[in-house]
Amino acid sequence: MNYKSLFKSFFSFSIGNWLGAIVGIISTPILTRLLSPDQLGKASMFTLAINILLLFVLFGTDQAFVRFFYEEDEKNRNKLLFNILKIPAFIFLITSLFIFLFRDKISMFLFGEINQFLVITIIITLFFNVLKRYGLLVIRMKQQGLTYSILNFSFKIISLGLLIVFAHLLGEKFEIRVYSQSIAIIIITFISIFISRKAWNFTNFKEIKPNNSLKDIFHYSYPLLFTALITWIFQSFDKLAIREWSTYDQLGLYSAAFKVVAILNIVKTSFTTFWAPTSLEKYEEDANNINFFSNIYQLIFLSMFLIGLGTIAFKDLIVYLLGSEYRTASMIMPFLVFMPIMYTISETTVIGINFKKKPKYHILIASVACIINIIGNYFLVPEFGAKGAAISTGFSYIVFFLMRTFISLKFFKVDYKLNKSFVLIAILFIYALYSSFFVYSYLNSVIAIFILLIAFVINYKYIKRIYYRFKEELDK
Repeated sequence: MNYKSLFKSFFSFSIGNWLGAIVGIISTPILTRLLSPDQLGKASMFTLAINILLLFVLFGTDQAFVRFFYEEDEKNRNKLLFNILKIPAFIFLITSLFIFLFRDKISMFLFGEINQFLVITIIITLFFNVLKRYGLLVIRMKQQGLTYSILNFSFKIISLGLLIVFAHLLGEKFEIRVYSQSIAIIIITFISIFISRKAWNFTNFKEIKPNNSLKDIFHYSYPLLFTALITWIFQSFDKLAIREWSTYDQLGLYSAAFKVVAILNIVKTSFTTFWAPTSLEKYEEDANNINFFSNIYQLIFLSMFLIGLGTIAFKDLIVYLLGSEYRTASMIMPFLVFMPIMYTISETTVIGINFKKKPKYHILIASVACIINIIGNYFLVPEFGAKGAAISTGFSYIVFFLMRTFISLKFFKVDYKLNKSFVLIAILFIYALYSSFFVYSYLNSVIAIFILLIAFVINYKYIKRIYYRFKEELDK
């Protein structure tokens, strides 16, 4: 495995996300000082609505586009994109009509007030978000990593700039977050489509017959729709539970903790963006190259574990930047760390399901994790508020990782050295539980150092091997 070339590719895809993380570190304290927890909670409901609707409208076709992209000749990829877009276009029209007809009830549920303009904003933002998704996907699948990174970074910068402008014009209202995000999405959509405009040329391909027809796309995508619907319940029920069984203040604190953990989401997004085309390409080249996937898993697991451990250890220092109103968010953070950690790691083990085109298993995985999350939120949120939602969500993501891994292994056998992983996950879980109920003390730091030593001892042979491999490649 050529680590040097892999990291070069990973860096090109992720540099924009890391630069965006710097913008996020700057913008999050600005946002939490501009908006009270109550107002931030309402703003988070807008983001939640857009994310839910986007999953539904896409119908899993974005994943179909990724899966079929390399199966098509380059000259046929325009037709593939055209065929795929027919499905979300139809669903968007139906969804928009539904939103418009029930605009008052939707507005009341999301924001606690009737604001028809915000509902119209949801429809417009959803439309451009779908196009933005495919605009960036085309660039991503062509492995134009640097361009992809620049666009992601630009989105963060534009969103922050507009946030400051709207704060000056409108004051400390949650709408400033809504408008800044929406306009940033529209701008990036136009730019991404312009950059990849050749792929969006839908003329003169009547005679082209792609390897995958609209029927093939539909059959691959529709199980992913159910997965998507279950997934949004899985990923969003925590916020809905807080909205229903707690307060906007708790929702705002939860959202603030989420923004801190979003730094880890940068790693998740960067890796998954790089990994999807890379893993498929490696599999097409040599399906028997098992060691490649095993080594990547061990590298990603150890990296994400250390990042998660460090985030929990320094949670109080990180949250200090948010302002005095958000101090208690530090007690919510520990279990939220498991979301990006478990998801990122599972991306390296779920490959068997994806390689063998078994998308229906994603429904089972998401369903089980979702049920566990709902049950956990039902019992924990009324008692512990946002902290309870975080514990439930973190635990359900561990289940999500386990199911993805074991089901995938039925189709694609890889030795991931799972026993070591299970020990470290259990230790991190216990540490997160302690950090959720006890304020910072020197004991917290001592425990973190002790866990770090355990991780080093367990992975000593792998760390030693990887060190000499890197050294050998750098000396070339």
